[in-house]
Amino acid sequence: MTFPPDLSPQDLATYFPRDRQLIKNGVFELGLVLAGTVSAGSYTAGVLDYLLEALDAWQRAKENGDPDAPQHEVVISAIGGASGGAINGAIMLRAAGWQFPHGPVDGNPFYSSWNSGVNLEKLLAPGTDDGVTGFASILKCASIDAQAAASIAFTGQPLGTADSPRHRAYLADPLRLIMCVGNLDGLPYTIRMRGETNFSHDLFSHGDYMRFALSVDNGVPNTPQTRPDEVALASTSNLNWDILRDTALATSAFPIAFRSRSLNRPMATTGYRVVAIPGENYTSEVVQLIPKWDVLSDGEPNPAVSTFVNVDGGTFNNQPLDLVRTALAGFSARNPRGPNDANRAVIMVDPFSDPKTLTRPDQGDLIKLASQIINSLIFQARFKPEDIALAYAEDVYSRFLISPVGPGPNNQRTVGPDAIAAGALGGFSGFIDRSFLDYDFRLGRFNAYSFLRQHLALPVALPPPAGQHNNPIFDPGRWSDDQRNNYAFANPQDPTDTTVYLPIIPLMRELRDNPPQLPPWPRLSALPPYLKGAVETRLQSVYEQAKAAYGPSSWLGRVLVNAYLGLAWPFVRGSIRDAAVNSIESSLQAKGLL
Repeated sequence: MTFPPDLSPQDLATYFPRDRQLIKNGVFELGLVLAGTVSAGSYTAGVLDYLLEALDAWQRAKENGDPDAPQHEVVISAIGGASGGAINGAIMLRAAGWQFPHGPVDGNPFYSSWNSGVNLEKLLAPGTDDGVTGFASILKCASIDAQAAASIAFTGQPLGTADSPRHRAYLADPLRLIMCVGNLDGLPYTIRMRGETNFSHDLFSHGDYMRFALSVDNGVPNTPQTRPDEVALASTSNLNWDILRDTALATSAFPIAFRSRSLNRPMATTGYRVVAIPGENYTSEVVQLIPKWDVLSDGEPNPAVSTFVNVDGGTFNNQPLDLVRTALAGFSARNPRGPNDANRAVIMVDPFSDPKTLTRPDQGDLIKLASQIINSLIFQARFKPEDIALAYAEDVYSRFLISPVGPGPNNQRTVGPDAIAAGALGGFSGFIDRSFLDYDFRLGRFNAYSFLRQHLALPVALPPPAGQHNNPIFDPGRWSDDQRNNYAFANPQDPTDTTVYLPIIPLMRELRDNPPQLPPWPRLSALPPYLKGAVETRLQSVYEQAKAAYGPSSWLGRVLVNAYLGLAWPFVRGSIRDAAVNSIESSLQAKGLL
């Protein structure tokens, strides 16, 4: 059997540069990191919706010669996402070529994809999904499939109509999306060692991803224009959007709750994995990770295609900061961090970026210890020491974070998951009532407004003293004196700071003067009336599926199982139902949602 050849030095330099050049001289380049969310994806969707609205308004103002519009350029070139974050990245690619209304309206794909499809009542429906045999998941996933199909089928009006610019020139061409998946098959590698046995040390990598590239009309050219390991997309073509849809379903396959998903790709693309290792003379070298092709292709009906089963992408990489950072800077370089030199930045959107507490499990409690072992494996898989080291640096203007900040249930400043309605039940509470998702979407837009207005900015000297320069994006040829005076602001978090800042993405006047409004905190007067019955019906359905899948094969065994379980199951089912409903009720009450 012929296996794919190793990547040549030219391939490595082209697709995995050690030091990637800025996409275009004089621009500020952005990469978006969209963390895993579950139903809190509605918050991230609101952030992205407002970001595109702001960029659209600025681009349209520049096209129309508006004197309020600074002339520097910002370009989004790469997006990395896991789970609900990756779904939002897919929505962004689908929406990028079309005009659509912004805000909490059903014609907005960011809003409708989260607010008009999946809910708990549908997830608790009885039966199995069409075409699925066996016991595949605790919840029914048909509504997830239907919403994914509707989102990927979205088409809006042509660009240049209504309030959209003629071209979204603030996007790279192609706009790249990296979607994390939890590859349960794994990619096999080996470390060869010397010894009498000639054995090697075999390893499997399960933190995997799929890459997509959307062609953007009049976008900033993004080198290389094509990659063999990417799936090409175009807004006006139907080709390959089904692969994006299937990958969105795979990255959001929350283990056990949602069913796993199978994907396939050309076998050769699995060889496009590299690592930077120390080289000679204090340099680094980018080295290809070559899979064990014989193991990877074993059992494949078509040796040119690799098929693999996936769960939630956040299982192994919930915040793919590493993938986006290297997409911007390269594998051995770094993004400039100083205020005058910064020209690239990573923006992370993370609804669950709250401080974590140290867990101290009880050695005498086996159940809790087993649960902690699973959590430890997941957190260790996500651990990235290089990003922690960079976080200690002061005055870093190459990375920014958007996370929930709002009035919360008590009308006091609240941050993290306590500020969103989807923060209860491990992120699943948003599926209970549409008002929760609506609130989180609006909060995302509200936070994005504050972020663009007050935080995505660089310090400047106004006017610059002799011998002192500002960041080149604020050069006089790009910013007029009037624009500097109109947009300059002080540090909103430290009134003693006399530094003056200018925004990287300026808000045009119609947005600047009309911030998004938040509705009152959503609060249910009672649990949904369908809940208790739906939980019991779903439990019965799961019981029947599990019994069919794992019950004895002999007729006598089936008779005995039905006889004994038939007597005990109604009582067990009622106990589980009551425990589940009580848990939902107490979680909602604790978060001020009930």
